[in-house]
Amino acid sequence: MTDKTIGDRDVVSEFAAVIESWHDFYMLAGSAAFTLLGLLFVAVSLNIDLIAAPRNSEDLTVFSLQTLMNFLSILLIALVFMIPEQSEYGTGIPLLFIGLLEMWRTVGLWRRFGFKGKEQRLLKRDQFQSRLLIPNTICYAALIMISAELLHGDTGLLDWMTMVVIWLLIDGSLGAWTLMLRLGEIGQNTKAER
Repeated sequence: MTDKTIGDRDVVSEFAAVIESWHDFYMLAGSAAFTLLGLLFVAVSLNIDLIAAPRNSEDLTVFSLQTLMNFLSILLIALVFMIPEQSEYGTGIPLLFIGLLEMWRTVGLWRRFGFKGKEQRLLKRDQFQSRLLIPNTICYAALIMISAELLHGDTGLLDWMTMVVIWLLIDGSLGAWTLMLRLGEIGQNTKAER
């Protein structure tokens, strides 16, 4: 074995050790995201007639789908960190992919829902922005930046992943709560109209 090979292996082992040190955090975050994802499925299933109504509730459909995608993103991020003996590319590439995909989705949502429009919405614009668009933009931009650093073998920004994961968990929970309150309100109004 050459000195370069031994040195490269030491760098990979050091990187893997740093990633491994986050094991418990990502185990807990992934478990929380999976649990919340299941609860969101139940809530959506119980109100599918309101969420899947054609054209009347496009914002509710998109809001619930993006909340689901945020929980899935946390779950995928947690899975990336749970892989043993991770390398820079094994960590950085999947995280970069998740960040870019979700940022692309968020930009599309900004274009559809973030600016003034004349169409009627079931969710208030400020709810949509504060509960979904702004947190997604910040979290996924941070994820892209962190993953780019990880691709270069720099683990200095890993502490910022806690902000990304915790904010997405909190925001997803608050978003699900907002969704449930709004669905309950719509359901009550529908019953009153009958």
